[in-house]
Amino acid sequence: MSAHDGLRFGVLLPTDRHPGRTDAEVLARAVAVARCAEALGLDDVWLTEHHFLDAAVNPSALTLAAYLLGRTERVHVGTAVTVLPLHSPVHTAEQAALLDQLSGGRFVLGVGRGIPGIEYEVLGGGPRAWRAGLATPLDRTLAALRGKVPTGLAAPAPRSVRPLPSAHTSPHPPVYVAAGSPASIELAADRGLPLMLFFDKNAAAKAEMLARYARRARGNGRPRPADGHAFAVFTRVTDSAERAARLMRDRARFILALNRHRAGLPGLSRPAPPPVTAEHVGALADRILATHPVGPEETCVARLVDHIGTSGCTRVMCQVEGPEGTDETLAQLERLATRVFPAVRRRLAGR
Repeated sequence: MSAHDGLRFGVLLPTDRHPGRTDAEVLARAVAVARCAEALGLDDVWLTEHHFLDAAVNPSALTLAAYLLGRTERVHVGTAVTVLPLHSPVHTAEQAALLDQLSGGRFVLGVGRGIPGIEYEVLGGGPRAWRAGLATPLDRTLAALRGKVPTGLAAPAPRSVRPLPSAHTSPHPPVYVAAGSPASIELAADRGLPLMLFFDKNAAAKAEMLARYARRARGNGRPRPADGHAFAVFTRVTDSAERAARLMRDRARFILALNRHRAGLPGLSRPAPPPVTAEHVGALADRILATHPVGPEETCVARLVDHIGTSGCTRVMCQVEGPEGTDETLAQLERLATRVFPAVRRRLAGR
């Protein structure tokens, strides 16, 4: 069996709002892209969660996932991620099991703790909750998904309760852990959960993260650690490298502006982001262009093959949305699904 037999291609929908777009237009595009992804035979649709940002309009990946599962029949829908410390872990598990049941096993729960933004103050927990990390809420979520949660009450009250419904998938829906540090990698390995990696790591860095994961898993007596690790990339098929460079400068400008306007969490010392300059935009755009599948078809194929073959990740989350309208996004998705992804599969099969 090939190491890439489990290869899955999906689309990541961050519900970015570019200038001139309304909330309704952004969300309608997300629905259109998800339905198009299913029609084109993609495997997955992934949804992000952001709070109090004018440029990102989805505050509940779980809610949008529920809606899209109801509007589709085959494609898997996952969260990338549910910011778990901002939610009740047991309620999150209940919702995940419910979506797993209703969809016949098409739901995937990705979890992380996000960044120390103002949402931790507004939605609960504050700096202390962010510092505490993901371990405790993750363990409580997993316990609830497996069918039993301690109440913390003294007798004669019940010592534990059983959340309902039970999951459709045994032992529970897939749970991914967003990882960006050694601690988060080890957290996932200790619990036998696959990793979800994001845009800031190149293929070699991803490979080292998976190697750390495997070492930790073996040290815990897991001779076969979880596989199917996921990673996100910016993906844009263009007819020229010059157009790719222009688009990625726009993307870099958007990312830097988003980070600059993100409100930090009081009580945590974080350096203020620098002003967005042409130099910063150019440097970030160059990093994206050097490693992500952006450019002519052959470049996109080669970059995806490198990411998958070098890293060992087999679940690909492609961000295709940009400042253009819905029609351009759907056209991008069609080029990827009909030309790029099949070529990637053929090339990996030939290795």
